[in-house]
Amino acid sequence: MLGGVYGLMSLGINLVWGVMGVVNLAHGDFIIAAGFLTFWAFAKLGLSPLITFPASAAMGFVLGAATQKLLLGRVSEGRAAAKTSLLMTFGVSYILINSAQLLFGNEFQTVMYLPGSWHVSGLDFARSRTLAFAMAAAASLLLWAFLRFTFAGRAIRAVSQNTDGASVCGIDIPRIRVVSFGLGAALASAAGVLLVTIFAISPAMGTGYTVRSFAVTVIGGLGSFPGALLGALVLGTSEVFSGYFLSAQIANGIAFLLFLLVLLARPQGLLGRKPT
Repeated sequence: MLGGVYGLMSLGINLVWGVMGVVNLAHGDFIIAAGFLTFWAFAKLGLSPLITFPASAAMGFVLGAATQKLLLGRVSEGRAAAKTSLLMTFGVSYILINSAQLLFGNEFQTVMYLPGSWHVSGLDFARSRTLAFAMAAAASLLLWAFLRFTFAGRAIRAVSQNTDGASVCGIDIPRIRVVSFGLGAALASAAGVLLVTIFAISPAMGTGYTVRSFAVTVIGGLGSFPGALLGALVLGTSEVFSGYFLSAQIANGIAFLLFLLVLLARPQGLLGRKPT
């Protein structure tokens, strides 16, 4: 169930990487920002995470699209473009971290939504995690349908496969990049709503979730939609079992270990294509 949420948050970084070739270092901070928005709406307004889920995704899309349009889109293409984009997203990361600290403080917060568990055939299913998994699965399915059956989705796939060929076919590359970065931030924000119902979060935790998202992407294979979901399942299962049988400290570092092992044994990831 945890892997399902990890899968949703990794799809965003995978999408941005596939279209732009840039690792969004602010990805985890979009997750945390949405988590705190959900906490504030739940604590102050009594709004269910089911309501803030689409609102946070919309907020993430607007912020992501604005980041691409106003910042990353102004970077001239060339050798230094990737480095400059990394530095820009690093700056956006710190803006989000400090904004969250100013608005909410440095304390850990969580949303106690649907406590308890359901008992099915002798098994216990935590209600919050079951709901988070179901919503993550629904969002992932909607993304797959969007990329598969809509013109904008097919354009995004075309740009990720061959930018020059897509441009020749008349696809507006800058607009597709704006939409792609916005979708990546929206997926991260949607995952943040679900994570805050499972874990306690603080403003400084964004980097950890960026690393997890990138680890899932590398484990599954860069640019692979099924690979991202498989990598999330591997990471989520590994974290839960290592935390149960070993310790929470080891569970927190398991993403780094899997990341290194996959890079050494299979650099293209579990379902990624081997470079030619």
